[in-house]
Order: sequence, then structure tokens, then C-alpha cells
Amino acid sequence: MAIPELLASALADLPEDDRFELLEGWVDRGGGAWSFRFRARLSVPASEFMPEWSEWHLVVIAGCAKPDIHVYPDAARGITAQFPHQAFNAEPKDAAAWRAGSPCLGRPVSAFRREGWSGEPAEFGYRVQWNIGRLFSWIDAAAADRLIADGDPIELPTPPSVVAGALGFRETKEDLPWWKGTEHRWGFATVVAIPGSMGTTVVVDFMDPQLRSLRQVPWGPGIPTAPGRVDAVWIVMPVLVVGQPWRFPATWEELAAYCSGASVDLPAIMADAGAKLRHVERPRKPVPQTLLVGFPMSELHGAPAERMHWLAFDGMRTARRADVRRGFSNRAGARREWDRAMAAEKRPLAYERTANWAPDQLRRRGEAEAAVRDSSMLILGGGALGGALAENLVRMGVSRIGVVDADRVGVGNLSRHVLSMRDAGWNKATALAKRLNRIMPDANVSDFGFAFPPPEDADRKKLDGWDVIVDCTAEDEVLRAMAEYPWDGVKVFVSLSMTWQARGLVAYADEQASFPAVDAIERFVTFSDRPDEDRLGLMEGIGCWHPVFPASADDVQLWAAVGTKFVRRAVTERRRICEHFIQDAYGAVVRHEA
Repeated sequence: MAIPELLASALADLPEDDRFELLEGWVDRGGGAWSFRFRARLSVPASEFMPEWSEWHLVVIAGCAKPDIHVYPDAARGITAQFPHQAFNAEPKDAAAWRAGSPCLGRPVSAFRREGWSGEPAEFGYRVQWNIGRLFSWIDAAAADRLIADGDPIELPTPPSVVAGALGFRETKEDLPWWKGTEHRWGFATVVAIPGSMGTTVVVDFMDPQLRSLRQVPWGPGIPTAPGRVDAVWIVMPVLVVGQPWRFPATWEELAAYCSGASVDLPAIMADAGAKLRHVERPRKPVPQTLLVGFPMSELHGAPAERMHWLAFDGMRTARRADVRRGFSNRAGARREWDRAMAAEKRPLAYERTANWAPDQLRRRGEAEAAVRDSSMLILGGGALGGALAENLVRMGVSRIGVVDADRVGVGNLSRHVLSMRDAGWNKATALAKRLNRIMPDANVSDFGFAFPPPEDADRKKLDGWDVIVDCTAEDEVLRAMAEYPWDGVKVFVSLSMTWQARGLVAYADEQASFPAVDAIERFVTFSDRPDEDRLGLMEGIGCWHPVFPASADDVQLWAAVGTKFVRRAVTERRRICEHFIQDAYGAVVRHEA
């Protein structure tokens, strides 16, 4: 097959460089992949794991507007070690020409895949030159141990293999002293599946070797519990042990050696754990297959440890009472030796993806201010606007929310509500709370399926203790009730109401012991157009028709977003604010002081 002109010209235009030596021109690898082989030379002294000259393949996946470019170590004469900022450098598969350890040559911002952000040229020939130049910098930094500098975000080695599924844990900075202070270095754990998820589990309880609960993880009601159930064995290492130059263990034998380097006797722990599991063994009860290994970790390289991090290994084995193994007798002591031996087998480790689901880690992609996240919020009205607003707040870190609404969900509501058909017929507050509690693992949303104000004392007590009261009912009677209600102290009050045909939003906030309803209602009347009764438009139902408030789903989402920002300001500024937002025909929003 003829070499595409784009590739041929890029190779022909490579500038002379005494650090570069072309060994083989473009080779068609099939499936749209082409590669050429070259040698690269260090400009710094060689190290134990990085020779002066190393061989590489520049691989291009052609056939698209912007061909992907990757660089891989040669299978025979490329580097075999694993370094930071590198994919796991596995052996080549199926007689491939290169190993799997592609160095990370792009700048971090290149992950967003926007031209002009990463500094990589747009023209293909210059991109080839740019990647080779970045490789020169990478091998120099690898040889000089400069790939990670103090102050860089922490990076863990790429695991040698990862099984399907993911496991979440919750570790905050406040939890680390507990782990350092506990006398227990190992124990058992309960791991539950996230309802409806695909292979996603979460740690809910850590137990000691006697199966007594040590630390129940404070998740929201969206995550089920299973008290006392044994699903995993956990161990804690005082420090993270990493192999040279930068790798995790690949086998159980290597893991035992890593643990030994941190004064942790993994075979002995497995023997003790196996003995306990056989003592409480039940017929047809699943055997724990997961080992959790925890260690203190910092967020920045060179900084003090801030929180625990957990690795998870699938395929842990301990002997059961009925198991028989060649070379071992049928005695308890023999099974302990069996467990010790299995903890040091050359069997490959099966890493499971793990992630810290602590609130601040979950919302790295976007969170509200600390004052907002730390506030509890009571939302009056679980309709379209209240539901969308509540969802925004939960996703941004407001975990404790209460929803007050006595209405039921109708299918007609679904044209602009965050709920779905499975919620039809249910109380709005109940259905919304269930949905919100499923959104984030720390969500703790309560439903109050009564109208405001509640006449019963028991229901009134449920409305005590909230920091922020947000009205989304668009009803003046509710505003007057908020003014007369005996709140249990000073509150941040917010009222959000869409104007007719959702052309605008009137937002009112103040910090008081009672809601200033008269002022709020006067301002809403001033800035809200009155509906024309002769032109109400569509009706819903038959007989005594009910007029429909005209607002499409995009209107509701727009004003929910604006309203969310307003709630954040109300909590952080804690003063009287009244603003009128208006959207034009193109959806642009203009703010006016009201």
C-alpha cells in the first residue's frame, strides 16, 4: 500500500537532530495505523532504567480529520521500566512491534481536546516534530528523576491490570487521625453494590478482626447498608511502598514483599483472616474475594499525608473448611499454612478501580462555596423549578436538603420536571427525595409530604433546624405563611418565582427571623406581568379546565440555574437582595436590581 502523502511529507520534513536517528520508515500496521521506528538519545547522563539510546515507534491512527499520534517503546530495544506519566509498560501482545508504555507527552490541558489550549501545533507535520521533541524532554526527565517535582499533584503508578468494576470509599482529612490512632492494622469490611449501577460498589463499614464495627462510613440513604456482612479483608500500611522506578506490584508474591517493606506481614494476616472466616462460615455463603490495602497519601508530591487512600484487589483466596489441597493435611493448622502460601503466590494481581468519594473529591469538577455546602436547606415546593434547583444544589455539595410538597406527580408534570414516569402517582416530595438521594453518595434528602404550613405539631418539628428556607411555590399565600410561621431562629430566606410565560425570574432574599412577605409580594407584583385572562391559552383537563402555566423545559432549567446562583449569593452575602432577571428571544439573560 502506498504511503499517504501526509505521512510521507511529515517524515521527509523532520529537521536534522543529533538526538534522533531514523531506523525504519513508515510501516502499514493495518486498521488505519502507521508507524516509523527511531532511536532517541539522552542529553543527560544515563540511569539504571533509562539508557543513553532507546528505540521508539511513533504511531499514527490515520483516517480522521486529526490523526492521533502516540509514541511507544520498541518491543526489543525499548525501555522496559515503568515511570511516572506513562501508561503501564506491559509486554507486547501478539508479537506486536512495541510495548504498551506510551509516555504522557501532552500537557495536562490537552485532555480537553481543544486546539490552541495545549500548545500542540495544528498542522500534522509539526505535530510529529512536536511529539518527538516532547519525548526528548520526557526521557531526560525520566533519567534525571525529574518527572515528578515537589508541589506537583500526586500521581500513583498505573496498575498492571484492572478488572471491570469500580469501588468507592470515603476518606476526608479529618479521618486520617482516626486511622493513625486505631490499634487495629487489619480487619474485615462490608462492601455493597450501588443499586442499579453496573459493577460499582462502595465500602460502608470497617470491622475489627472480631467482626465488631469500627467505623461506619457516613453515606446518604441512597446507599444501602448490610450490618455485619463480611465482603472484604482490609489492611493498613503506614506508608505507600512503590517499586523502582515507579510501579505497583504485579503478583501476590510482590504485594507480600511490598507489605513486608512497610513492616506488614501479609501472609500472617491472611492466615488469621482465613481462620476467622472459617469460624463464622455458613453453607452457600459467598467467600470474601476482595483485599483492601490502605495507606496515607498527600495531594501534592512532597507534602505531608492528608487522607487515606485505598487499593482494591479482586481474587483474594482463603481456605474454607471443606477445601482440600494436595500437600496439605485436613487440619486447622494446615489451612492456616495454606492461607499463608496463597498470600505469597506468583498469581497475577487483579486491581479494581478505586476512587475517593469524599464530598470535596466528588465535586472537583464543580462545587458551591463552603458556606453553601455546609448549609442545610428546606425547599418549599417540589415542582419543576424546585426540583431542578434541588438537583443543582445536591450536585454542587449541599447534602442536607428537605423538600416540602403535598402534591402528587402527574404525567403532565414530566414535560419540564426532573422526575420520570416511574414517579407518576407518588407524592412529589417523596419521589424527588428518592431521586436526589440516588444522585450523589453523600446526599441526605428528606421528604415532607404535607403542605406548608403544616398544622400538626409533629410535622412542625420536622421544619426546625434548617439554615436556609427556599420558596419555589410561586404562591403569595405561602409567602404570607412564611412570614407568620414560628421559625426557630434567624434564617436565610429565598423566594424564586418565574414571571408569566417564564420570560423572567424575580428572586428575593433576606436574613431575618421571619420572612418579609409584604415587601417580597409588592416587588413581585411590580416586576411581573399579569396574565391576560382572555388569552390564557392551553388548558389541562376537561370540565372545569385548569390553565397551564406556560414554561418549557429549557425555561425551567435556565431559571433553575439562575436561581441556584442566586441562592449561593444569598447564603454568602446574607443581606436583602431583590433582582429581576429577563431573557430575550435568544435566551440571553439581563439582570435588573428590583
